[in-house]
Amino acid sequence: MTHIRVKTPSYVPGFLNAMDKLFSEDFQSAFKDTQHPAVNILEKEKSYEITLLAPGLNKTDFKIALEDNLLTISYEKNEEKTEETEKYIRREFAIKSFKRSFTVNENLNVDEITASYENGLLTVMIPKVEVKEATTKTININ
Repeated sequence: MTHIRVKTPSYVPGFLNAMDKLFSEDFQSAFKDTQHPAVNILEKEKSYEITLLAPGLNKTDFKIALEDNLLTISYEKNEEKTEETEKYIRREFAIKSFKRSFTVNENLNVDEITASYENGLLTVMIPKVEVKEATTKTININ
């Protein structure tokens, strides 16, 4: 039986340590506050419907704003620091804030946007503007 000895290059341990840090709990926790909820956009005959999957959130913490044809839906949980009696070992579903933006065009009636939050779904309805069909007019030449 032949035994082969391989010398590990000097950069390998440093690389492996960097990979360990990259996928460590500390690195992942830095991105917990930037989770984005899943979104469905449905086009109906007379409106668009944006639905965000946001279970367990308080509807008073949502903010929906329209500025310069950009509809922004954001959520920020204002938690007061209290003394915790329980200590989490791992906590993955603690959404503290997010922001989603959608471009709206001139064919939408932005004055009549409505929103509702029920059973963990935030639904934003944006009615379409009734587009008048172009009329054709024949002009006689004199």
